[in-house]
Amino acid sequence: MSIQASAVPDDVRLNQTFAHRLARILVRPLLGTAVRPNHITLLRIIIGLGSCGFLAIGTVPSSIWSGVLWIIACVLDRADGELARLGDLRSESGKVLDFYSDLILDSLWFLAAGIALSRGSLGAIGLALGLISCLSLAVCIIMAEVFERRSGDGVKTYYGIEQFHPDDALFLLPAFVWVGWQSGLLIASSIVTPVMAVIIGVRYLRLRTAPPSPNS
Repeated sequence: MSIQASAVPDDVRLNQTFAHRLARILVRPLLGTAVRPNHITLLRIIIGLGSCGFLAIGTVPSSIWSGVLWIIACVLDRADGELARLGDLRSESGKVLDFYSDLILDSLWFLAAGIALSRGSLGAIGLALGLISCLSLAVCIIMAEVFERRSGDGVKTYYGIEQFHPDDALFLLPAFVWVGWQSGLLIASSIVTPVMAVIIGVRYLRLRTAPPSPNS
C-alpha cells in the first residue's frame, strides 16, 4: 500500500529549518518505496566515517573530499528523520540508531581534526585538543539525550532561531577546514564543549528530584 504524502503530521510542521526543508524535498520521492529511515541513517554513518577518515589524513585533497562527504552526511541526518515523519515510519530502533550516529560521527570529526593537526602546526597538542573536544562533545550528546528524556515531551536541550537549529552549525565545519581555520576551530571547541557539558550536566541535576517523564 502506498503512503500518502499529503498527510503531514504536526512534528513535520515544527521542523521548518532550511536543512529540514531541503531534506524533505529529497525524501518525498522515497515515500511508498522499500527505503526506510534506518537505511538512510546507515548510509549516513558510512559516509560520515569516510569523511572523518579523509579529514584525519590531513592533505588538501583529502580535506576537500572530507568536507564534501560531511555535508552529504549532514543532509542525510535530516533526511532520515523527515522520511520517518512524512511516511509515519518512526520507530524506537530508528531513534536509537540516529542517536548513536550523532554520537559517533559528531565526536569523531573533532578527533579526526586533532589527528590531522597533530601532524601540522599544533603538533602533539593538536591530538590532545581533538581528544578533549571529542570526549566533551560525546558527553554533551549523551547528557542532552538524558535531559530530554527526563524532561518529557516538548522539552529540548537546544532550541533553534528562526530558520536555523544549533545542529545546522555542523554544515559549516568543512568551511573552517577549507579556509585554513581548522586550528582555531579546534582550540575553540576544546574550550566550549567542556563548558557545554557542564551546563547540560547542571540542568540535568536540577531535574533529578522531579518525577520521571512517562516517556522516559
